[in-house]
Amino acid sequence: MAYAVNRKVGNAVQRNLLRRRMRAIVVDRAADLPTGAYLVRSGPEGPALEFSELKVAMSRAMEKATKRDLSGTVATRGSSTGVTR
Repeated sequence: MAYAVNRKVGNAVQRNLLRRRMRAIVVDRAADLPTGAYLVRSGPEGPALEFSELKVAMSRAMEKATKRDLSGTVATRGSSTGVTR
């Protein structure tokens, strides 16, 4: 699991807080994720979200990123909220 938080997101304190929040959300969902490498990123709007809003956005993105298509392969791109597998 890797977390990418660009400098455009804010200062170091804001970026680290967002990274810790994203890590906490992923830990709760880790058992549901298929084995693989994941990149979780946030856009500049990330720090403005409440924890509950961030959790909903990340849950949707993780669901979309791990959804299987009709051929049985796992999706390779996440939503704009930023989970990529």
